[in-house]
Formats: sequence, C-alpha cells, structure tokens
Amino acid sequence: MKMLIKLSSKKYLTRIYLWFASLILLVTAILSSVVYYNVQEKVLESEYKNSQKLLAQTKYNMENLNNMVRNLILSTYNNNDVKSLMYLNDNETFDYMNMMNKLRSSVVWSNSFVHSVYIYNNNKHITYSTFGEFIHNDTEWERLLQLHGGSLPPLKPIIHDMNVSLDSQHVQKEKVLTYVMYELTDEQGRMDGAVIINIKLEWLFDNIKTINNFEAEQLSQMFILSDKRDFIEVSQESSEKGTKLEALLKEKYESSGETGNYFTVKLNGTKYLAAYITVDNTGWVLFKTVPYDEAYVYLNKLRTSIIVITVIVLLVTLLVLLQVSRGIYKPVEQLVSQLRSSHSFGEQIGSSKDEFSFFQDVYRNSANQLGQFQLERTSNQQHRKYRFLSKWVLNSLSVSQVEFELLSKEYKLPFRQEQNFMICVLKFDDYKSLTEQKLEEKELLVFAVMNIALESLSKVCMAEAVDLRNDHVALILQADMPEDMLKESILLLIQECQIYLLQRYHLSITASLSVSVTDHTYLTTAYQQALYVSMYRFISGKMSLLTQDYITQLGQIPSMDRVLELENQLLEQVRTANYRGATDKLADLLDEVKRLEYSDMMLSLLHTVNQFKYLVYDLNKARPKPVKVNAILMSKELLEIETINEFQIKLMEVIYEVTSDTEAQSQQVSDETTKAIRIEQLISERYADMNLGAAELALIVGVSASKIGKLFKAYKHMSIPDYINRVRLEKAVEWMENSQLTIQEIILKVGFENESYFYKVFKAKFGTTPREFIAKRAKERM
Repeated sequence: MKMLIKLSSKKYLTRIYLWFASLILLVTAILSSVVYYNVQEKVLESEYKNSQKLLAQTKYNMENLNNMVRNLILSTYNNNDVKSLMYLNDNETFDYMNMMNKLRSSVVWSNSFVHSVYIYNNNKHITYSTFGEFIHNDTEWERLLQLHGGSLPPLKPIIHDMNVSLDSQHVQKEKVLTYVMYELTDEQGRMDGAVIINIKLEWLFDNIKTINNFEAEQLSQMFILSDKRDFIEVSQESSEKGTKLEALLKEKYESSGETGNYFTVKLNGTKYLAAYITVDNTGWVLFKTVPYDEAYVYLNKLRTSIIVITVIVLLVTLLVLLQVSRGIYKPVEQLVSQLRSSHSFGEQIGSSKDEFSFFQDVYRNSANQLGQFQLERTSNQQHRKYRFLSKWVLNSLSVSQVEFELLSKEYKLPFRQEQNFMICVLKFDDYKSLTEQKLEEKELLVFAVMNIALESLSKVCMAEAVDLRNDHVALILQADMPEDMLKESILLLIQECQIYLLQRYHLSITASLSVSVTDHTYLTTAYQQALYVSMYRFISGKMSLLTQDYITQLGQIPSMDRVLELENQLLEQVRTANYRGATDKLADLLDEVKRLEYSDMMLSLLHTVNQFKYLVYDLNKARPKPVKVNAILMSKELLEIETINEFQIKLMEVIYEVTSDTEAQSQQVSDETTKAIRIEQLISERYADMNLGAAELALIVGVSASKIGKLFKAYKHMSIPDYINRVRLEKAVEWMENSQLTIQEIILKVGFENESYFYKVFKAKFGTTPREFIAKRAKERM
C-alpha cells in the first residue's frame, strides 16, 4: 500500500512502472505464437534462400552465356568478309569455304559452348554452315524460319531442335539455343542476310538434371518457362506429377502479375514453395520448387519449450521490475529539480502532464531557437556569397582587389589573384520545356547541374558555380597548369557531365569555354566571350562543346551577296512549286549561312523568313484556297529555335504547304523528312554509343526496321552505318587535333568497338593510318 501511494505521488515513476508491466504482460501473451511463427518464417526463408542461390547461379550462367554470345555474334556480324558472304549474289564469286573454315577455327573451336555458325544469304537463299557440308540443308532450321515468317527476333535466344544427321538414313536431332543477327529485311519480310550462331545446351540441361534428380520423389526440382510461356523439357522423362506441377506454376505465376520472388502451390495435398527469377534479355523464368511440410517436424517441440521459458522469464521480470523502475527514475528526478530552479522554462512544469512532457517542452524551445539562428546565418551567408559571385561575373570591374581578397576569405573561395581565370557557360538545351516545369523542379535541376559540374571539375581545377537565373549557369575556373592542358582536361570532364546528366536526369546541356584572363577584373570579359561562343550552338547542335577554336575553324566568312543569291533561288523554286529543288536550295543556303558570324546569321535567317511571308501572301492572291502561314513565319517563334536543324524543319513545313497539291501529300513528305533529320540529329548526339545502329534508331524514331534504311538513304544519299562511321571518324579527327589522347582512348570515345575495323575505315576515308595522320598534322604545326 505504501508502494502504491509513493508511485501515485510521482507521475513519471508511475508511468515507467506501468509501461514495463504492460510490456511484460503483452510479451507473455504473444511470445509463444510470435516465436513460433518467426521460426516458421525462418525455415521458409532458409528454404527460399537456398532455392534463390541455385536460381541465381543458374541465371548468372545463362546471362553470362547470353552476353558472350551477343558479343560474339555482333563481332562476327561486323566482319566485312562475313557481310560480303551474306550479300553475295549469283554474279559474284567468293571463297566461302575458306571463310567458313576461318569461322570454324575462330568461333566454334575457340568457344566450347558454340555448336555451329550459319551465314544466311537471302540473295541465293543459301545457308552456309561450319557444321557438316559448307552449304548445309537443315530442315529444322528452314521450318523454324518459315514459322516466323522469314525473320527471327534479332539477338533473342530461341530453343529448337537442330538436324545433326550427316546422312539421310539416320535422322538425329539435337536441342540447341539459336541467336540471329541482322539489320534489314526484304520486301517479303525475310532477313536480308544474317549471322546465326547455334549454342550447345548440354551444360545447362545437365546442371538442371543434377538438381532435379536430387530428391526427385519430393519434386524438389528446377523448371524453365520460356518467353513463349511454355515449359522447356530438360529431359525426355517427365512424370505426370511433374507435368501437373508445371501447370500450377504457370497459372500461379501469370496470376501474380510477375511480382514478388516466390509463392506457394498445392498439389495432391502437398504444399510447395516455388521461388523464381527472370533471366535478363531472354524472357525466360527459372522456377525452383521445394516441399516444406517436413521442415516443421520439430516446431511443436520448440513451441512447448518456448512457453515454459517465457513463464519463467515473466515471473523473474516482475520481481525485478520495481527496482529497475526506481533506478531509472532517480536521475530524472534530479534533473527535473535542477531545471525547476535554473531554467527559464521551469515554471511550465505546472502545466506539463508529467516530467517527460516538461523535458520535451524545454528541449523543443531551445532547439527551435538554436536551429532557427543557425539556418538564418547559413542562408544569409550563402545568399551573400552568390550575390558577390553574380556581381563578379556580370560586372568584374566594380570588384576591387581589396574587396576580392576580403570576400574570398570570408566566403572561403578557392581562387588566387596571381593565376589566370576561365569561364565555362553551361546552357540548358530545350530551355522552353524546362521553364514549363514547376519552380521547385526547375531549381532542383539547376542545383543538380551546378553540383555535378563542380564535383567533376574539382578534380583538375578550383571552381565555383553561379546561377544567373536565365537559360544558363556560369562556372568560374582556375588552375595552376598550362592553358592548353587545362582546356583539354576541362572539356573531357564536361563531356562526362553531359553524358551523366542526359542519362540520369534526361537533361541536355551545351557547354562553352572562354579563353583565359589574367586578372579578376577581366572576368566579365571572359563571361561575355563564353556566352558569345555558346550562341554557336545554333549550328553545332545540342550537347556541344564549344570554344573559340570552333568558331575559327568555320573558315572564311562568305559574301552576303552569295547568301542573297541562294535565297532568291530558293524562293524561285518555291514559287514554281518545285519541292525537291526547294529543299536542295534550302540546304545550300543554310550551309552558306553557317559560316556567317552569329549576328549576321540571325539577320540573314530573319530576312529569309520575311521573304517567305511576302511570297506566301503573293501566292495566296492567285489561289482559290489560301495556304496557311506557318507559325515559323512569326519572329517570336524564330527566336526560340535553338538549332539550325530545327529551323530547317520548321521552314520546310512552309515549303511543304506551298508546294504540295494536297494536305495528305504534304504531311507524308513532311513526316518522312522530319524523321530523317531526326535520325541525323540522333547520330550526331549518340555516336559514342557502341550499340547504335539502324535497329535502335528505328525504335526511337518509330519507323520499321525495313523502312528506316530507305528513308534515310533517300534523304542523305548514304546508308545509316556509313553515316555513323563518317560522324565517328570526324569526331576522331577532332580529338586527334585537339588533345593528347592515345588512339585507343579516342577509339572508345567515338564509339568504335573494334580497333582493327577503326584502322580499316580510317585508312579508306583518309588514305593513311591514324598514327601517320597524327604525325603528319604535328609536322604541319611545326
């Protein structure tokens, strides 16, 4: 009774005791069931982990094989001799036996998992083979090809039976995994030349058979569900029970929506845990089934032991609980007494529910005051720092040497007076779409660009970033190294930032770099020079790296009379409704305009737009149905266009409307030309991607694989692979002339995967090897 009276006089002591008592009673009530079910889950988890290990290892083996085969078939497909054999016609001769022997030695014998290699020639309807006769008639392969309409999915594994008989009397088949690589199809939809690699499956099936034969009577087995949603038969022996289990697995997997990692099924009263995992790039699903009812034999014994132990612990705990509560409360009691007498909030104890509430009230007020003070101090200092940096960039003459040294020390700026400065402008491409986002999202993206760029450039120089609240940010750079070396390092790091921002944030950035200045008061001059250079994104395209050297390389400025002459020729072609002639003249005009200075370039284009507007007005006077004036004829939209390619597309829309007889014809021509220009732009932006090809471009642009090559060739008069090679070679020459990178490093940067192929196409275009080219240019500079 005395104990209860003492507890009631101290709120927090009473609460402590009640908390502990409630907790112990709750634990006592549910401990046995919680532990029991926890152990049950552990058993289930253990079985699941064991299954996942087997599945993960099998998946790794299959994915590793898939990657090796994909790389192998791509390298084989890009072999020039192989391509010659693929497209050989009746009028040409070729030593195909020597070629197939080379493939047998370099591909089949060098890779134990490869069964054979086929080269399919659609012109002759012949399949060359490294297996058996050089011209191999595989009826199973022909049946598979007919089943898919003459074109199999490229780079996708397909399991089928292969005819391995060497004579017609003894028919023998072998199950293989087939990969096909091709780019184009003919008018009937058949592959227009392809490389086929057949892979042996003994290693995979033997591995799965070993797992399935272990405790086979319990159906602790592994199954493979193909991308066609049917099970691949690993062995000829398939029990009725196993077939029923396959049906249950397929039904449960499809109903679960392919979410999660495992589920349970019941077959004839027996419960099974089914773990599964998908194999990337194949569409296959691996299943591992385990019966787990036997795992619970010892759980009943464990449950009895848990209950006995829990009761004993409960009795001991209740006896110790009172002393523990008193020990916990003693320092609390002392602290409350001190706060009552010394803390300014001590009088609030009377309004608090208990001692703990009093601590919370005191701490909350103190923390709020301290946090608010620190936040305001940090925010104000950061705001003053950015205000100084903006002032320095925009009006450096107003920053005296004393102010520069004083504020650099206060804001911990890394710059020193005696070293040169440079400015890098990062301009947002598609800025209009960026401004349409919410203010918070836009500020977050700008913050990300600034921090990513600073983190990258800090590897080679000291840097600070300034958000100028426009379509760009400015980076102030300084380093103790020669200007040429610093310039090369900065351009390399900025290019890495551009690629990272595009992949991570889908953000396209154009960068321009100023020349160096010798004094902090000239920083505004460097900024204006970098900003002027960035204007040439209009002709270089988005995600460019621009310097003064780029402007210099544009060559001699053309005569304005020549520009006006081409403009008149263009208008005359439009007036006579000659669409092809107008598009050619537009291309000639824009090529000439690209060599002008930026201001003259924009004035020339504005003049062209105005002339188009007057021409459309004149033509409408003589037409029964007037032509709509395209929005590009409005000066405001012209000023928002970021690249000359976009300008070309917009102006061509006007040409289509004026020169086409019907709206449908106009739209068709417009769409095809726009897509071709889009393909050209994608190649210019993504040339460094080694996997870039007609198939990937077709998916992005939304054109069929059979049509994209013809569409682009009609526009550019060359195939997509040839144009990709041309862009890569031009970029390689730029790196050779403006950097100290090795040839191997340049090859990787411009997207060539094979060094020997790079040497071959380089010599074919320039008539010399890359090393001779570099040596010749170095000699010319001397």
